[in-house]
Amino acid sequence: MGRAKPIILPSKTFLTQGEATKFFKDMLNRYRDEEKINNEDGKLLFELLQRHPEDKIKDKVAYFFRRHSPDQPTSCFHIMRTSGEPTDFSYPKCIKGTSPTIEEYFYKACRVAVSHYLIIKKNELFDIGNVFCCQTREEVTKETSEYRHTNPPFKKIIEEFIAINNISISCEMFFADADMQYSVRFTDDKLSKKFISFHQEKAVMGIFKKGTSK
Repeated sequence: MGRAKPIILPSKTFLTQGEATKFFKDMLNRYRDEEKINNEDGKLLFELLQRHPEDKIKDKVAYFFRRHSPDQPTSCFHIMRTSGEPTDFSYPKCIKGTSPTIEEYFYKACRVAVSHYLIIKKNELFDIGNVFCCQTREEVTKETSEYRHTNPPFKKIIEEFIAINNISISCEMFFADADMQYSVRFTDDKLSKKFISFHQEKAVMGIFKKGTSK
């Protein structure tokens, strides 16, 4: 028999999948349907969620709650999106998934660091007047458009930032944000501000209609 593979989360390690399954099953059973998951448990759920095989389910989490599954005779964990849309997810699927690499955590933290000022920049463009898609030349609105990196890609900016600053990435650099606003952030505010400045210097952004390829 092969050795059991541990399930390693940033703030907790389980020696086996069975141990992790029991832990999160017990957590689920502590709550009632429609009850919001508390901050401490929510942080662990967010860390577990990063192992989910579907990338689109991992972000924009406002909070977690328990709800009866419409397709199963049981209840399960649900996510409430920042958009106000709920969705369920399978914690066993996350347990069987793959942990993000430390580089992926760094990428997520960089994305969060610049998100606020990019929203401001996008809004400023629409405040000036009509805005058109860089690719299709169609007129777009805030709701039908995305503010994207063109060249260099965001990943290249991050790679250059790491190289220039000789950064050695470690788990201690990140934390899951508190107050049920789940995202991966830098623990060092100076590093976050340093990346924002670097991004402002290097990034070339453009407005694109949602659904268009880069």
